[in-house]
Amino acid sequence: MKSFRLHFLVVIAFFTLLTSCEKEYPYPSDSYGITLAPIDNSPAITLWGKFRVISGVMYVDNKETGEHFIFNHFGPNKDTSSLRWGGSQFDIETIIKNQTTYSFYRPLNFPGYGKFELNSDSTKHYAVYFIGQNKSIVEDPVYGMTQQLMGGSARPFSGQTVDYANKIVRIQIQEMEGSINGYNCHYWSELTLEKIEEW
Repeated sequence: MKSFRLHFLVVIAFFTLLTSCEKEYPYPSDSYGITLAPIDNSPAITLWGKFRVISGVMYVDNKETGEHFIFNHFGPNKDTSSLRWGGSQFDIETIIKNQTTYSFYRPLNFPGYGKFELNSDSTKHYAVYFIGQNKSIVEDPVYGMTQQLMGGSARPFSGQTVDYANKIVRIQIQEMEGSINGYNCHYWSELTLEKIEEW
């Protein structure tokens, strides 16, 4: 009976700890739907169309010290950045302010693959995969065996409509674990995008 009571108290303490922790900044955990859910009561912007990167930040959790940092991708005299700490390994990780574009095309079926274009380059084949409420930019299911553009990996993402009238959204992407200045860190980027074409 004592071991049951001790086990019960440990479980209660664990769930209390989980529910009492609050992040100090947004985290990639929205509903992942086909629309980019609004942050208020305004209408949602659909994913179908072309978006241009207009700003971005990187959130870093230092898992050893417990510190949290926010880094701006762009600033004075800095228009090019990387979604990967330490520099890009793949084209999809390089972002250029007011130049990088993401284009999303509807899949024929759900779950299924739609087309994704980076910087309007139709010669490089990416796809966007939808299953349930989750969406990811992935290697193209046809061309991916011969033309790997992300090393065979995927880029899950989520997003929110920020300003429906001006077609502004934010997406969270490139969630990773890595060593930063010798510390074990967890990081991801939040990009602000402007929708410039609709289809």
